[in-house]
Order: sequence, then structure tokens, then C-alpha cells
Amino acid sequence: MPTKAKAAFSARIRRTLEDLTIIRQTLLSVNETAVDSVHPSNVVLDLEVAGELKNVLDALRQVLWAYIQALSSKSGRPINEVLSWYKMELAVEMLRSVRAPTRATSAASSEPRFSFDDLVSEAIAVTSSHTKKKPTA
Repeated sequence: MPTKAKAAFSARIRRTLEDLTIIRQTLLSVNETAVDSVHPSNVVLDLEVAGELKNVLDALRQVLWAYIQALSSKSGRPINEVLSWYKMELAVEMLRSVRAPTRATSAASSEPRFSFDDLVSEAIAVTSSHTKKKPTA
């Protein structure tokens, strides 16, 4: 893949992640508003849109599986080894977050909690539970 195409691909992934972060933060704020207040949220939730979102997320899992396979192929390592490496990364990150003191600042709470690596790691954790099954194409 040429450098220009790689940059465009990375930019598209980052835009998608930013959009997903905004969706996540909006849904979390709707949930917090519902718990903390008697005032209904201004966000309109639609069951049909929720179903479409679920379908997109299922498709994203397949994209992540393809990404893992490509990463495995590029590195020359078996998929199970790549999955183990990512699981180790996830475990290390979880241990760091437990060990790190919590910050109660509003700036920290407004930062996105997940990065692309976190998203991939979570998808790998889910995918690894299904490694005996072949992914559907």
C-alpha cells in the first residue's frame, strides 16, 4: 500500500474513531441524565437505528478480524501469537489503570477512554474466545 494510501486509510480510521467516541459519550450522557435527573434527554433514541448500529458494530468485528489477520500475515507470526500479544498488552494496560491514582478532574473525565488500540484489544479478546470457529466472510 503506497504511503499516501496508508495516510488516507489511517485518517479515515481516526475520523471513524472520533465519531464513535462522540456517539459513545452522547449515549453515556443520556444514561447519566436518566439516572441523575427526572428531566428527559434531548437525544432521540430509535430502536431501528439501534439495530443498524448493532449491525455496523458486528461488521466492525469482522473488519477487526481482517485487520488482525493482515497484521499476522505482515509480521509472519501465527494469529494465536498476535492475539496473545494483544491480550498481554490489554492485561498490562488494565494493571496500569488499577495502579494509577484516579483523577477526579473534569478534564480527565472529558477525555476519550478508548483508543484504537483499546478497541482492537477488546475486539481481539472477544474474537479469541471464538478462535476455534472460522469467521464468516
